Amino acid sequence: MTAVTKGQENLQETITTCQQASTALAEASAAEAAQAKTALQEILTSLTEVSDKFFMKTMMSVPPSKACRTEAAAVVVAINAQNWSGLPVALDKLQKATKALVTKAKMDGTTIT
Repeated sequence: MTAVTKGQENLQETITTCQQASTALAEASAAEAAQAKTALQEILTSLTEVSDKFFMKTMMSVPPSKACRTEAAAVVVAINAQNWSGLPVALDKLQKATKALVTKAKMDGTTIT
């Protein structure tokens, strides 16, 4: 059995948090909730795609995965508080953090020796 690294742990927590946020949005009727649900689905897809990357098993994955976890928690707080005006800002930060993680996980231009 392989040990789970902190980066993988952060990623799994982020995915779980995004799924909870998506479920909470399904029950909301605000227009922003529908847009947010679509954005969360895209984020979940991106996070799932990088979950098996080698990068996620390295210590380099900890800072970007922690950023994703933090921003996902902020999205949930906005949803639970029904702060629909603050939700787009929180989602934007999560999208940027996810993009940074995905970019690093692809390790373009990195040679492993």
